[in-house]
Amino acid sequence: MSQVSEIKCPVCEKWSNSTGKMDERCPNCNTQYNAGRLQYVEENRVNAIRMKENSYFVIKDTDDPIMQMFKQFVNWLRWATFYGISVIYVAIALMIIVFGLAMV
Repeated sequence: MSQVSEIKCPVCEKWSNSTGKMDERCPNCNTQYNAGRLQYVEENRVNAIRMKENSYFVIKDTDDPIMQMFKQFVNWLRWATFYGISVIYVAIALMIIVFGLAMV
């Protein structure tokens, strides 16, 4: 028993068989069925590449698993330190404001 799925084209409004792929096009008018979904997946892929490039240590597929885990830990430690120090500075600024208002 095989299931055939059909999809209605948003432009020409004709029904056609669907394979469920992201980049599927209408056979009648050649427009993409899910252009928003394709754009979303592409943006996620670009963001993942950008995040990987912004790391302190670039993790390569050719690295040993131990080295990959070490680099991930160092990258995590770097960002945790950055955000931790930022929280401390914000807390100090808030204390100065609160104590300054209390003295008035």
